[in-house]
Amino acid sequence: MYKHIGKKLKILAEIWCLLGVLGSIAAGVLLYVVKKPPMELQYCIAIAVGGIVLAILSSWGFYAIGDIHTKLERLEDKLIPKPNYMSYLEENQPLRGQCEICGKTTDLINAKIVDSLGTRYRKVCRDCFTANGCEEK
Repeated sequence: MYKHIGKKLKILAEIWCLLGVLGSIAAGVLLYVVKKPPMELQYCIAIAVGGIVLAILSSWGFYAIGDIHTKLERLEDKLIPKPNYMSYLEENQPLRGQCEICGKTTDLINAKIVDSLGTRYRKVCRDCFTANGCEEK
């Protein structure tokens, strides 16, 4: 539940924004249509527009926190040394860990990726290995 919380916060921000925009539009329309006597049109429009702006601005905060957390996780993965996987390879056991492209935890392949960015060596899952046209290292 608490793994990769940054992605979940970013999704929450998008849902929050969508519900806020739809709710603001609905509130403006309902206040004009349902209320007896009806509110003046410019007040209903102001309520709808104000609610939309408030929903968008408040969702930015959630999204920013989620984005910062996601980037910190990636930075932490690069700065903290990873354990030596050579013992696994010597015993013919599959290399297990997190794919450096998609982030999925599974069996990994040491891959050589040659593209417009140059030659890179990554530990990738089988799906990313075939999708990126890698060579075994």
